[in-house]
Amino acid sequence: MENKKPLEVVVTSGGTVSRVDDVRHIGNFSTGETGAKIAEEFLKRGAKVHYVYGHQARRPFRRSMDLDPEKELDGELERLRMVHKEFGEYGANLSEYSAAAFEDYHSTLQDLMTRDIDVVVLAAAVGDYSADKQDGKLSSDLDEMNVKLKRNAKVISEVKKWRPEVFQVGFKLLADVSKEKLVQKSYNHGYKNGSDMTVANTMPSLGKESMTLILHKDKDSTRATEVTRDELAGKLVDLVYDGLEVKENVVA
Repeated sequence: MENKKPLEVVVTSGGTVSRVDDVRHIGNFSTGETGAKIAEEFLKRGAKVHYVYGHQARRPFRRSMDLDPEKELDGELERLRMVHKEFGEYGANLSEYSAAAFEDYHSTLQDLMTRDIDVVVLAAAVGDYSADKQDGKLSSDLDEMNVKLKRNAKVISEVKKWRPEVFQVGFKLLADVSKEKLVQKSYNHGYKNGSDMTVANTMPSLGKESMTLILHKDKDSTRATEVTRDELAGKLVDLVYDGLEVKENVVA
């Protein structure tokens, strides 16, 4: 597909946290590794990327800049030189936004959707609930601590209301389900939220391999392409560009 301007892409990544008091919070285990890889792939294809990252999430290129002391030093230094070179080549097209709490994530994404964004990839593990935060520090002498949680808005269901024309990629994570069930539930999730593409994942469980599928439109039907975790970022970006070309031809 021939673009008159670089593709403008929003990638969200990592998990959100909710403060219980002034020193404690609840959150999830998302590292943001997948979102960082997807952002890097878009940057390497010439896109401008707005990267919205959660609490302690990995960041594009920086995620690979830690030196491993258990590996041979010369090899590690050469690897770091290559990563630094990549960052120098693509970093100018990267804008980053820290959004640790749900409220920050919601407002940042809503603001970005007022801009000329072409694609949004919602890879962040957004908290479903937020705590009713208490001021100060709750006593650590309590035998029990009761935390009241309130349900957060489903951000994915709001994105197309903010920007109807955006190409939306959603994510759906399930545990201990068959491939057929994963496809069906992920398809329903995408249809309900207006996603143009859905990445479907299962959590690895005892004795079972995890699955990663990309649900995408192929002519008049929806296909489920199975990929490994290592293949996901590159294949996803390929399919987004293909999907945009189909969408453009349909509109034309």
